[in-house]
Amino acid sequence: MKLYELFIGFRYLRAKKRSGFISFNTLLSVLIVFIGVFILIVVISVMNGFQAQIKDKILDIDSHITVEVGYGSALIRNYLEITKNISEIDGVKSANPFLQGHGLLRFRSSIIYFMIRGMGLPNEPTEDVAKFITEGLESYTRETGVFLGSEMAFSNGIRKGDIVEIIVPKGRLDAVDGMAPGLRKYKVLGFFKTGYYDFDTKLILMSLTDAQKLFEVGNVASGIGVKIDNVYSGMNNIALKIQSELGYKYITTTAEEKNQNLFYALKLEKLIMTIILFLVVLSAGFTIMGTLVMVVMDKRKAVGILKSMGAKPSSIMLIFVLEGFLIGFCGTLLGVLGGLAVSLNLEAIIITIENKINIIMEWAYTVFDLGVFYKISIVPTHVYYIDSIPTLVVPQFVVFIAVFAVFLSTVAAVFPAWQASRQNPIETIRYE
Repeated sequence: MKLYELFIGFRYLRAKKRSGFISFNTLLSVLIVFIGVFILIVVISVMNGFQAQIKDKILDIDSHITVEVGYGSALIRNYLEITKNISEIDGVKSANPFLQGHGLLRFRSSIIYFMIRGMGLPNEPTEDVAKFITEGLESYTRETGVFLGSEMAFSNGIRKGDIVEIIVPKGRLDAVDGMAPGLRKYKVLGFFKTGYYDFDTKLILMSLTDAQKLFEVGNVASGIGVKIDNVYSGMNNIALKIQSELGYKYITTTAEEKNQNLFYALKLEKLIMTIILFLVVLSAGFTIMGTLVMVVMDKRKAVGILKSMGAKPSSIMLIFVLEGFLIGFCGTLLGVLGGLAVSLNLEAIIITIENKINIIMEWAYTVFDLGVFYKISIVPTHVYYIDSIPTLVVPQFVVFIAVFAVFLSTVAAVFPAWQASRQNPIETIRYE
């Protein structure tokens, strides 16, 4: 098998000394393919990571399935019996009653709107609560008090042992008077950190017994939170089993149903970004086409000589198609290697950049006496809900990006290659 087409294709990628512009365009084509593939892999890996981590956070913190009374704002009286029945269903990992409501927290001059959730059986906190508590776990059911999210406590200067006032609607809804406000003072027993910004700034935890006393509703629960063994494939099936077991009086809601708008927004954002970034790779195809058109013009005499020596039009066409393939392959290989390297080490890279920026800014503030410097965070938690930069590399998607980029680069070379194969060798040699 003759490989002279490949040999000549390699030679044509190298410019002559007198025509460095062609070489520059070849490098530019490789660079654009590299940038397109590199950015696509990094951005999609970050978006996959954000989507997966936010979903995991929600599923880890909140219940996989929530059981509530199916009408109005009714509460569950026989929650202990229902909890026991749910726990016996195959696939259910745990079932815990909770009482939930909203209110205001007052500490000194600060007034904070919050969601309060009472969880835990009378004797001990649930495992779902205990794993997030960073301080004061031993006091959860032994003392009357509250646990605050670490971000809420930090932003309002609240410390362990401080006394806070909580204002909530108490008792049952009355058609004439509505609900009377209830005010109680609680000691801050400790703090929790979930890593999910909305919960760490807007949620207060306490024992179920204390929550029942705070809202003055008696021995009832708002609902029952269910955790299951197989989160990603068995959620809907177990929800149907629970619904069938309890009957029409109760409704079951999965975490995906409760957060469907958020998950849909994440998927839509990922789709739009993917389309936009694929256009970058598409632009590389047009650059390759333009480069090869100029290569064909520059090599008219060489093409004429090859054809006069017996080279077939298919061989001439193959030479220039191979050039497009080689440009795409080199750019894609560099893009994949660079994209994977950055994606797998992105958090460390961001931390390094943050530290460098903060060192420079702190120096500038000190030298020029600009005041108090507060450290800069490239990824603010109050915007992105999570406290780190997650990445998730999907091998199948990386392979698809690489194959698509090489394929597009090869296809982009077909028109210039076809144009070169149609040249008349006699006319070309005569005028060149």
